[in-house]
Amino acid sequence: MLSTKMPKILIAGSGITGSLVAASLLQQAKENVSNQLQLSIWEKAKGTGGRMSTSRSPHNSSCVADLGAQYITCKPHYAKEHSKEYEELLSKGVLEPLKINISNCHEHEAGTKHYVAPNGMSAIAKYFISQSGCQPEFEHHISTITKQDNKWSVSTLQGKVELFDAVVLTIPVPQVLQLKGTVAEILENNKEMKTKLSAVEYSSRYAVGLYYDQGAELSLPFKASYLKDDPVFRYIAVDNLRRNRPELPPSVVFHTSVPFGLEHVELNIAEAEPILKEAIQRSFPGLPEPKAFKCQKWRYSQVTKSYEDQPGALELSREPPLLVGGDGFTHSNLDGCISSARKVCLVLLIAPRRVGS
Repeated sequence: MLSTKMPKILIAGSGITGSLVAASLLQQAKENVSNQLQLSIWEKAKGTGGRMSTSRSPHNSSCVADLGAQYITCKPHYAKEHSKEYEELLSKGVLEPLKINISNCHEHEAGTKHYVAPNGMSAIAKYFISQSGCQPEFEHHISTITKQDNKWSVSTLQGKVELFDAVVLTIPVPQVLQLKGTVAEILENNKEMKTKLSAVEYSSRYAVGLYYDQGAELSLPFKASYLKDDPVFRYIAVDNLRRNRPELPPSVVFHTSVPFGLEHVELNIAEAEPILKEAIQRSFPGLPEPKAFKCQKWRYSQVTKSYEDQPGALELSREPPLLVGGDGFTHSNLDGCISSARKVCLVLLIAPRRVGS
């Protein structure tokens, strides 16, 4: 429990879970003037969104491609359980119903709905962060977390050191295991917890974005499709059409298969790019030369094996609070992140935000 009148809280990671925790905590602070707080968000990358990453063409900012998650799948029970979040995102135009047909997509249970983010998937995290009023600090790669006078001293690889009353880690589980200082000591002293954390598994994959000028003819037989027999790629989409934005310059997104990703995960981008360009030319020779090309490696793409019993969040320390959350403790989609964020807030003994209240 947070005992100080104005606690300093650090959220590590600005993906969906981290952004939702930020929005929840700040909403609670607004509703309870006796429980004000100082909130910081540190992000390893150069932008917000985590694995819901949106990239723009260097030649035209209106030519956009989602190189991470492609669409939101909401099953009926989550539509009810997380109705506040969905209703707000839809009412604000952050989400829209998916309108195109995705070829070779597996069947979902009756009543399942699919959504896209018309301005890019990173807009979801950006929206919740905007609700918190907090500005993330980018290129902050946390390396060490050490207990100091009942606070947490958090250090980055860039040399920044700051004290916090509570820390919430929403980074991939393998990155938690790499942290030094008291975190490492806690896990060394709790072998069972460390073993369960080590058992969390992720798939790996590459994503490729092709950016075109307005009016480019792509000559594809579909707007989006899962690929069954391609040796490299598992998915392709004309990204602006997938996002319900046919008036924008076209872009094409490819995702590699999980086997290809695992086999080539240790390649750097410079090594992977020529392999992927050749594979695109071989599988889709009719695609024109793009104006720009971007390759993104996802070492931790989707959770394939969650933390045992999917607790939503894990308490590494109660006093001072140190929590770990994210889809590694639930499942890899928006609903998993919402569930984890709610559990983080519950464990901090701050009531979860009711979005839109």
